[in-house]
Amino acid sequence: MTSSTIMDLLDKLVEDTQETVTVEDVVSSFEERGFGPLLLIPSLLVILPTGAIPGVPSICGITLFMVCIQLAAGRDHPWLPKALRERSISHDKLEKATEKSRPYICKIENLFTSRFTVISNKAMRTFIAALSAIVALSMIPLEVMPFAASLPALALTLTAVGITYRDGVVIAIGLLLQASTGILLYQVMGML
Repeated sequence: MTSSTIMDLLDKLVEDTQETVTVEDVVSSFEERGFGPLLLIPSLLVILPTGAIPGVPSICGITLFMVCIQLAAGRDHPWLPKALRERSISHDKLEKATEKSRPYICKIENLFTSRFTVISNKAMRTFIAALSAIVALSMIPLEVMPFAASLPALALTLTAVGITYRDGVVIAIGLLLQASTGILLYQVMGML
C-alpha cells in the first residue's frame, strides 16, 4: 500500500499516459482507492434533495451494495462494465482537468490525511466493506420515511472519503454513523 496522495496519483496518470486515457486507466491507477468515488457518488445522490425522489435511495442502495461487495471480496480495484471501462478522454483534457483541480484537491488533502491506518488495512477494509454493504441495503426499507435514507448515505459518504484518503479517523466516524443506521432501521421497522 503506497502513501501517495490523490494528486500524486493523478500526476502519475498524466505522466504515464499518451494520447487517450480510459476509465480503466484511471481506476487501475487509483487501485483500491477507486472504490471511494464509486461509493461517494450514489451516497451523495441520496443526501442531496434527489434522495427525496421515490426509488432513488433504493437504486443507490443497490448500487452501493454491489460496489461494497466487490471491496469485501478483496478486489484490488472496482470492476466496471466493459462499455464504461473503455470510455476515454484525450490526454490533453486530462492534463487540463488535473491542473484546474489541483488547488481544490490540495485543499481537500490538507483536511484528510493518512492517519489511524490500522483501521484502513486490508483485513479491516474487508470487514468495513461487508458492513457497508448491509448498511447500503438498509436504504431500501428506510425509503418509506422521507430523508431517513440520508443517515446511511452520510455514513457511507464518510466511509468513502476515509477509504479514498486512507483516513482511519473519518472511517471510524462513518462506522459510528453506520451503527446509528441500525438503530434507525430498528425503529422504522417497529413503526411499520
